[in-house]
Amino acid sequence: MLTSSDIAFRKLQLTDLPRMHSWLNSPHVREWYDRDKESTLEEITKRYGPKIRGEKPTGCYLVLYRNKPAAYIQTYKVNDWPDFGDHVGYDDATASVDLFIGETNLMGKGFGSLLLRKFLQEIVFSNPDTHTCIIGPEPSNTRAIKAYEKVGFRYVKTLQIPGEPEETYLMELTREAVLG
Repeated sequence: MLTSSDIAFRKLQLTDLPRMHSWLNSPHVREWYDRDKESTLEEITKRYGPKIRGEKPTGCYLVLYRNKPAAYIQTYKVNDWPDFGDHVGYDDATASVDLFIGETNLMGKGFGSLLLRKFLQEIVFSNPDTHTCIIGPEPSNTRAIKAYEKVGFRYVKTLQIPGEPEETYLMELTREAVLG
């Protein structure tokens, strides 16, 4: 049985990028990320390297399940990315989260909602200035939407984010709903 005590987070490192390359080119991840083409290791290094080195305002984490890499999750303050923040209409106390499960043997077992709940408690809402978290799956990603609803996220609106190929099914969750 999956338990949150088996889940841990560690900052993504440059040495993790070959694993990210493999995951991001897996069919179950590509269904929702970079659908048009496979990404090279060089492209993934260019995308994630600045975040890992702290040059971009995003916290990137490898999700460990029983000490083995299992998933990826990132968080950022919405308004640290002005094009996104201005479009979704949230304030400086709002974080956003993106994630995917890399290991297919953990899919369909409640792992996504379990790791997200723990990440919100330990990382996102550990910042006392963060009062809301948003997440934005595509409307057709019903598996993700159900997992996020299990955590407590609620639908706000559907919108088109400039530069994104599909609409975003914007969901939010408050600090109080997670921490009480």
